[in-house]
Amino acid sequence: MALGKDGPPGPDGLPVAAAKHPWHFFRSEPHVDTLFFELREVAPAAHRQFEADEWIIFQEELTDNAGAVVVTRWKQIHHPLIWLFMGKTMARCIVELRAVGPGRTLASFRAELGSHHKLEGNPLLPAAKKAYAKAARNWYRDVNLDLNARQRARGRPGARRLEPAVR
Repeated sequence: MALGKDGPPGPDGLPVAAAKHPWHFFRSEPHVDTLFFELREVAPAAHRQFEADEWIIFQEELTDNAGAVVVTRWKQIHHPLIWLFMGKTMARCIVELRAVGPGRTLASFRAELGSHHKLEGNPLLPAAKKAYAKAARNWYRDVNLDLNARQRARGRPGARRLEPAVR
C-alpha cells in the first residue's frame, strides 16, 4: 500500500498527514525514577541530555516550583526494519518532573511513536518497547552522571544513587 506524501512538518516536527493516511500513535508506559537532586537542577539537566542525544526541545515548561515538563520535537526513526514493517515512523520523548522533597525529584520518562500504519499488534512493537526501555535507563543514567559531575565541580560531595523504587 503506497501512502501519500506528508505535508510540511508542524512546529512540533510532526509532518502534516494526508486525510486518507492519518497518523496512528503509540504511547509508551512511563519509566519513573527518583533523582536525588533539586528540581531546579534536574530540569536543565534533562534539557542538556536530550540535546546531547541529538533531540531538539519543542516545549519546556516549569509549571511551578514543584514541577516541570520537557517535550522533544518529533523526529523520524531511520532503520530499515522499522521502515519495512512500520513505514515512516516518528518518535518523541516527554519527561515530567516533580519535586517530592528536599533534594529529590521524581522523573517520569515516556516516548511516543507515530506511524501511518496501526502500531498495535505490529511484530516490531515488542522490540521497539525493549529499545525504549533501554533508552529510558540510559537517559536516567546520563542525567545522573551530568548532575553528579556538576556537583563535584562545585566542590560538593557526590549525590547518593539509590535504585529506583518504580520501574
